Amino acid sequence: MRLLSLELRKLLFGSAIICVSATAANAAIKHVNVGAGIIFKDVSSGTSNPAVTTIFVGDTVQWDWLGGSHSSTSGACGASSCTPDGLWDSPVMSSGSFSHTFNTPGTFHYFCRPHQAQMQGMVNVILPPDFSLSISNSNGGTVGGPIFPSQQTVFNGNILSFNGYSNTVSLTCQPGASATPSPCTPNPASAVAPFLFTITAGAAMPGHYDFSAQATDGSLTHTATGLNFDVVDFGISVPSPSSLTTFPSATTTATSFNLTGAGAFSGTVSLACSGLPNGATCNFLPAGPYSPTADNPVNVNMTVTVPIATAAQDYGLTLSATSILNNNTRNIVQPFTLHVVSFTAGAFSPGSVTIGAGNISNVATTHLTATANFNNSGPGIVTLACTAGLPPGGACSFSPGAVSNFPSDVSVTTSVPFNTNAGSPALTVTATGNSSGASASQTQPLTLIVPAPSFSLGTPSPASLTMVNNSFSQPVTVKITPTNLAGVITPSCGNLPTGVSCLFSPSTINVNGAPTTFAVVFEANGAATPSMLNNITINGAATINGNPVNSSVGLIQLTIKAPDSSTTIASSLAAVNSVANSTLINVGEPNVTITATVDNTGNTYSAAVWEINFSKPVALVASSNPNCNQVLPAVVSCNIGDVAVSTGNQYSFKVAPLFERSVEAHSLLTSPSVGSNNLAGNQASAPAVQIRVRPLARKGLVPKRP
Repeated sequence: MRLLSLELRKLLFGSAIICVSATAANAAIKHVNVGAGIIFKDVSSGTSNPAVTTIFVGDTVQWDWLGGSHSSTSGACGASSCTPDGLWDSPVMSSGSFSHTFNTPGTFHYFCRPHQAQMQGMVNVILPPDFSLSISNSNGGTVGGPIFPSQQTVFNGNILSFNGYSNTVSLTCQPGASATPSPCTPNPASAVAPFLFTITAGAAMPGHYDFSAQATDGSLTHTATGLNFDVVDFGISVPSPSSLTTFPSATTTATSFNLTGAGAFSGTVSLACSGLPNGATCNFLPAGPYSPTADNPVNVNMTVTVPIATAAQDYGLTLSATSILNNNTRNIVQPFTLHVVSFTAGAFSPGSVTIGAGNISNVATTHLTATANFNNSGPGIVTLACTAGLPPGGACSFSPGAVSNFPSDVSVTTSVPFNTNAGSPALTVTATGNSSGASASQTQPLTLIVPAPSFSLGTPSPASLTMVNNSFSQPVTVKITPTNLAGVITPSCGNLPTGVSCLFSPSTINVNGAPTTFAVVFEANGAATPSMLNNITINGAATINGNPVNSSVGLIQLTIKAPDSSTTIASSLAAVNSVANSTLINVGEPNVTITATVDNTGNTYSAAVWEINFSKPVALVASSNPNCNQVLPAVVSCNIGDVAVSTGNQYSFKVAPLFERSVEAHSLLTSPSVGSNNLAGNQASAPAVQIRVRPLARKGLVPKRP
C-alpha cells in the first residue's frame, strides 16, 4: 500500500471528527544496473553516471550487478572523492543484487566506493498524487442534533488534492455502525478534485443513524466514518415519590422519574420547576439537556434546595419537561409537593468538658426542639456527632444516640487516646435532622480540655514499717493513678542509705490509663545501720511523647533494727504440674503448684513471710494454702510461721495462670526479727512454666493432653 502524502497525513491525524482510509497499488521496485564498465545505469530512465532514479515514498531501488567490483554507497561526491553518509552501503560485489527502501521524500546521492566520483547515481523520492475526504459537521450535520422523520440534515464535505492530483472522484453513502439512511444524497455525486460537496440525509424511522461517506476514483478510495444523526421523541413519568421533604438551608432527598423516547421525536429535553419558595432551586442529576430514545430512557433524580429563611410549610410545585426542535416547542408537566421542616439544637451547658483520669470527660447537655411539622410526613430523628476539632483517635458519645420526641435533652461525653498532648481544642458538634429522608445540620461549639499526660503515686501501704538488718521488709503496695497516660513506668527509691535497696514487683509497670498497683520490698543487706529513716521516697518515671513524666511519694518511716538472732537460709523454687509433676501444663485443673524448699542452718527463722512475684497475673487457689493471700494480681504472700533449723522444709500453694502462654516465679523469704547471713539464699526463681490451652471436651469424648 502506498504511503499517504505528508499533507494528507497531517489532515487525517489532526482531525478529531473524520477518520479517513486509503488503498493504493503495492510499493514498486526500480532497478539500477551496476558494472559492465564503471557505470550506474537506471533501467527506467536510461540515465547513467549519474543514474537518475525517480520513485515514490515507500518504493524500493534494487541495484543489479552485471560485472566488475563495485558498491552502492550513500553519500555526496566532490570533484574526485566522495564521503559516505551512512544511509546505506552495500558490500563491494561483482554479482548479485542489493536493495534499499525509501520511506521519506528527498534526493539521495550515492557512489561506488572503489571508483568514487567516477561512478555516481541519485534517487529522487517524491510523494504520490493523492486526495483527501473530510466532513466538517459529522455529528448531526447542519441541524447539529436530532431531527423529526420529516426533516433532513446536511453534512458539509471537502475533497482536497495533493501532489498534482486532478482525477474525477465519485461520492456514495455507505453503511457504518448502522444501515445507510434514506434519503442519503451526495451533491455533486462526482466531480474533478478538488471540490466541495454536501450530503443530505434523513430517515423515516426513529433511531440512531451512523453511516460513512466514500470517495473513489477507481484506484484510490477514502472513507469518512462516524457521520450520524438521531430521530427520537420523549415522555416524562410521574415523579416517585410525589412529595419531597427538606429543611431550611438544606436539600431534599431525590425524587426519580424517567424521560422516555416514543414516536418520531427529535431533540433534547430540558427540565425546570415552578412554584418554588423564594430563592429555592431544583437540582437535576444528571444535569440536562437530555436525549432519551425509545430503547434507552433516561432516569433523572431531582432534589430541591431551599434558603435558610424559607417558612416551614407545604408547597405545591410543577415539574416541566421542554424540548425545542427546529423552532418547535413541546412541554409536559407533572405536579409534586414540597414539605419544608426545621429543628433547633441549643448551645451546650457547660460550654467546655474536661478529660478525666480515665480519659472520659465530664458531661455537657444540649436542648433539642423541632417545628410542629417535623414529623408531618414521617418520623423525624435528630442525631449528633463531633465533626471537627477532636484530637486524633478521639471520640464523642451521645445519650440518647437519636432523638425522635421533642423537646428533648442530649448529653455528650468525649474521650481521647491516652498520651494525647495537652490542649483545649474547640470541637464542632453537628446535629443532623432527618425527616422523610431529608436531612440538614446545625453546629454548636464545645471546648475539650485535655490535661497533659501525668500520673500520681498513692500513699504507700503500709506507710511505716519495721524490719531487721540482714532481711527483707514486708511488701509495701503503691497505687498508680494515671491521667491521660498509657505507657511504661519504671519505679525506683530515693534517699536510700548505704546497705538498703528496693525490689519492685513488677520491675516495670505497664499502665494503660487505668489505676494499677505495684509492690516494693526493702532489703537491708547487713551493711545498713540500724536507724529510723523518714526521708525515703518511692518514685515513678516514664517518658511520654518524648517528655519525662515523674511522680514521687514519701514513706513515713522505715525502721531498721538489729536482728534478735541470725541464721543462714538457702531456698529453691519450683512451679510444676501438680498431677504429672511436669513443667508442661494446661490452663485450669491441674493448677500450677508453687513449691519452696527451705534449708535453715543456725537459729529458728521466726514468723517468716514467703513472698512470690509472678511475671504475669495469676489467680491464687485460696483453698490450696489458707496462709497465703493475693497481694497483687502478680504477687502472693504467705505467712509460713517459724522455719525450724533443718533441711528440706517445704511450703506450697496453687495458682491458675490467667490466659498466658508462660509464667515465671521469683520468691524471697524474710523474718521480722531474725537476720540472714546470706540474703541471696533467701531468694529463689523457678524456670518459666510453659502454658498450653487445655482442649475443650465434647460430649462423649475425653480431652487429650497436649
